Amino acid sequence: MNEENLSQVNSKLESGKAHARQAFDTASEAARVAGETIKQHAQNVYDTGREQFGAAAKDLGDAATAKYSELREQAVRFAHDYRNRAQDLQGDAENYVREHPWQAMGIAAGVGLVLGILISRR
Repeated sequence: MNEENLSQVNSKLESGKAHARQAFDTASEAARVAGETIKQHAQNVYDTGREQFGAAAKDLGDAATAKYSELREQAVRFAHDYRNRAQDLQGDAENYVREHPWQAMGIAAGVGLVLGILISRR
């Protein structure tokens, strides 16, 4: 090979080497950009999911609080109603005893006798 051919071969090798280096640098940059893009997208998805789970937890907490308040109010109403019924029954019993004292004493004695017999059998 003559010197001119050798020079052309070396020149082509150097040119190919430079092109390969540029291709590698371009591919490396593309991979870095893709990695950053994926990382940013993953962070966005994580943040969105976190916000949605936080909102869901808040909604569940609000629903539980509302249900608790509703049940508490219902329990207070029931307690009030039953207290009123018990007071009415007490008043009716007192009125019955005042209007029929002998019958009330007879009923009380009969109930006492039955309870005494039941308790003594055990």
